[in-house]
Order: sequence, then structure tokens, then C-alpha cells
Amino acid sequence: MTREQALDNVCLYVDDALAERSADDMPDNARLVGWQCGFEPMFVAVWSYLGVRLSDEDAEEIATDILKERAWFAGEEPAPPDYIL
Repeated sequence: MTREQALDNVCLYVDDALAERSADDMPDNARLVGWQCGFEPMFVAVWSYLGVRLSDEDAEEIATDILKERAWFAGEEPAPPDYIL
């Protein structure tokens, strides 16, 4: 999956302080962390409010944390993401 394809499936936009943001705030260096949900993937766009590019590990941790807060994993142990772009 390409970054351009993933952008259509971003559902949440957050910075590294777990502050929800709008799509218009997303910088070019945002990481897209995604899980395959049936036929459609779901992505969380994550970036640093300081402007640095997040590592794969940091992006995964932030995206997982925000989804755990929203009980997206339905009480199960969070699955690792299928995509980090």
C-alpha cells in the first residue's frame, strides 16, 4: 500500500502529546500507522509537535495508545499494526 492510498483511510490525527488534531494540521513527515480491518485498512496519522520525524516504534506506540484509550481493540491485547508508512 502506498502513502497516497493510505491517506484516504486515515481516521485519527494525533501529535506525540496525544492531542487530537485535524487533517489540515498534518505535516508532510507524519507517520501513518494502520491496521487491516476486514477489507478496509484504518490508519492513524501521528507526528511530533516539535517537527521531528517519529521512529517506527514511537509512531506505533502513540497510535496504539490512542486506540487503546478509545477501546478500539475491544478489550483484547492490541495487535501490532499491519502498516507503518
